[in-house]
Amino acid sequence: MARWGRWAGLFLLFSVFAAGCGRPSNRIVLHCMGWGDSEEAKILQQAVAEFQKAHPGVDVVQERAPYGEYITKVLTQFSAGLAPDVMAVNAEQMISFASRGVFLDLKPYVEKDPSLKLSDFYPQAVDHYTVDGVLTALPRDIAPIAVIYYNKKEFDEAGVPYPRDGWDWRQFLAAAERLTKKDADGKIGRFGFVDFTPTWDAWVYAFGGSLVDNEKKPTHCTLDSPQAAEGVQFRGDLVTRYHVAPSLADTTAMGGLGNSDLFMNGTAAMFYSGIWMTPQFRNIKTFDWDVVEFPKGPGGRRAFPLSAAGYGIVKTCRNPELAYELVKYLAGETGQKFMAATGLTQPALRTLADSPVFLDGQPPKSKGFLVGAVKYGHFQPLDPNETEWYSMVGSALDRVWSGRETAAAALKKVTEQINSKFYKK
Repeated sequence: MARWGRWAGLFLLFSVFAAGCGRPSNRIVLHCMGWGDSEEAKILQQAVAEFQKAHPGVDVVQERAPYGEYITKVLTQFSAGLAPDVMAVNAEQMISFASRGVFLDLKPYVEKDPSLKLSDFYPQAVDHYTVDGVLTALPRDIAPIAVIYYNKKEFDEAGVPYPRDGWDWRQFLAAAERLTKKDADGKIGRFGFVDFTPTWDAWVYAFGGSLVDNEKKPTHCTLDSPQAAEGVQFRGDLVTRYHVAPSLADTTAMGGLGNSDLFMNGTAAMFYSGIWMTPQFRNIKTFDWDVVEFPKGPGGRRAFPLSAAGYGIVKTCRNPELAYELVKYLAGETGQKFMAATGLTQPALRTLADSPVFLDGQPPKSKGFLVGAVKYGHFQPLDPNETEWYSMVGSALDRVWSGRETAAAALKKVTEQINSKFYKK
């Protein structure tokens, strides 16, 4: 739904500014915030309608905002005294709010609630949302960013066997080279691979590198390691050396289409993202497609980024007990079933993820690997400055993607800058 363009569409935004939680009214209005596209909004509207039926006298009014503006908009509302009661928060954004101490601790509510057990959730998600002992949010879904979508028609045309879970980076590269199609003039008409955005951290993890020394309490950036450089260089080489992935100039020449469009129109045979692309890709009518797990790195290492979505209660809410009921509804079994039915999300409740609720037999039929993939995932560092320094890394790596600089050189410089600016090292 995750920084991650991959993560737009994963969350709903509920908010109202005319009436306030606790203001004089014949009905209680809960202000809830998040974000999501119109299709997700429709699904969550159904969930909210069911919640309101079970809680007469309670209104939940929804509003959506752009993902990229979410943190700024919410903090502006806090400053204006218009803080929501319940807010959706993804794994990457959570620390920006948690570091300001805006969330109620949900542990006391869960501990006295016999209908909910934290042990039923993926422990990785619960741990990530627990900051300094405070459970800031209840996880609604979890997202191993480990999905390679592939076009079966183009694999058949190229005579390439469909990939299988457990394949490695060399097998991935071999397939991408065979799937890349050139005309008589050497112009590429079909690329073997495209990612949803220039993704570097997936390859860092797969090649044995890391972003920081400690993901929950980072003290310095570690992107200057040989393993990190090797992984990033491999991603760069897909563009500049092997020519199996498009450069920025290539996508511009193709009309500036989004990378997912390249997969949907058959211009790319494989596409890397998260499971959240499923609803969009289910609209494809011209070819069959499926998914396979992100390839292993050297030494058989299986690792990739991990994200999640959850709901928390803001401290200024005047009806926290009722707000907890809404959080439990949206992030509990009922809400998770609503969202999984769209194909958009993987439930954070393990039993739901490993059930027909998620493994529904609809495209993609091979997504079962995601149930066990969570344990190989890495959340973004819990650092309030990570958005800024991720941007620094992205800018530095533009020179790698264009072939003007090696990954080792670019990462050495940007790591020094990050450590000097944010970690005083």
